[in-house]
Amino acid sequence: MTWTCVRAAGLALAGLAAAGQETPMNNRAVWFRIFPEPLPEGVNSLALEASSQFLRTGSETSADGRSRAVLDGEDWQLTADLAWSLGPGRVNVRFRGVNSSGGIGDAAVAAFHKALSLPDGGRNQVPRNRLDYELVANGRTVAELRRPATRLLGTDVAYAVGFGDRTAGGRVGASLQLPTGSDRDWSTDGGVNGMAGMAGWRAWGRWTLHGQLEGVYLGLPAGSAFREAIPRRTLGRGWVGLGYRDDGPGFWRGFALDVTLQYHQSPYKTGVAWIDLPGVQQHWVVAHRDLPRWRFGISEDAGNFTNPDITLFAIYRP
Repeated sequence: MTWTCVRAAGLALAGLAAAGQETPMNNRAVWFRIFPEPLPEGVNSLALEASSQFLRTGSETSADGRSRAVLDGEDWQLTADLAWSLGPGRVNVRFRGVNSSGGIGDAAVAAFHKALSLPDGGRNQVPRNRLDYELVANGRTVAELRRPATRLLGTDVAYAVGFGDRTAGGRVGASLQLPTGSDRDWSTDGGVNGMAGMAGWRAWGRWTLHGQLEGVYLGLPAGSAFREAIPRRTLGRGWVGLGYRDDGPGFWRGFALDVTLQYHQSPYKTGVAWIDLPGVQQHWVVAHRDLPRWRFGISEDAGNFTNPDITLFAIYRP
């Protein structure tokens, strides 16, 4: 590898483990993905995400029986970021398309749980590879999806201004999410939503500590069925993570790992705990000098079930 290639690879990895500048992964639970995406760093990228969605049986109905949340399916999401400079900052437009179906992964998930002696949450009590995304609040159907479908989710238009450098810095910005999908099949909530946030990082040698805080406003239109389930129009969320880059000899030279915890408030109030409670999720991202344009990772719940069961992802940054 030439010196030019080595230098380019090092710069590409800097965003992951030496600067903390990369856009954090988001909670892909069906009832959270209709909200604005995280504040982006403003680079072109393409991501493929596969999520297994499941809400444990026995936890689907409220105590009064008037509300019900069902989550069982598999999503394949393609996310494209287009970014360019404008004034002191960067414009970032994010498009997301998703295919939802019963999937093919239930057997693999069941085998994984069995191999590690983990509880399966009631997966053995429902048909394999079914699709059922449903929310009923106070007797009114808010949104549902039971047949395989491919659709466009909300489109996010963001503007962010960065400051500092790879050792210490941050960015501030805001976004609008446009309702480019339907509010009946979990593509959007039907309104124009807003987000404002800030991010920061500090590096010490091979280690980088980073965090991001955001406030989200939901512009639910009059007559929206989501108003039945979402009495509050604002929510907060945050990420805190630690990145590491190894500069040692052999294969590990240039290896990078980032582990991030995400906290996400829930605006829902249905009486179903697993949709009303905040979500805590862990994101693990790896990269290597030999594949400087790629990131690979996994997201898992971190102690509760207001999250997808598991999400696998690959990100390409041209």
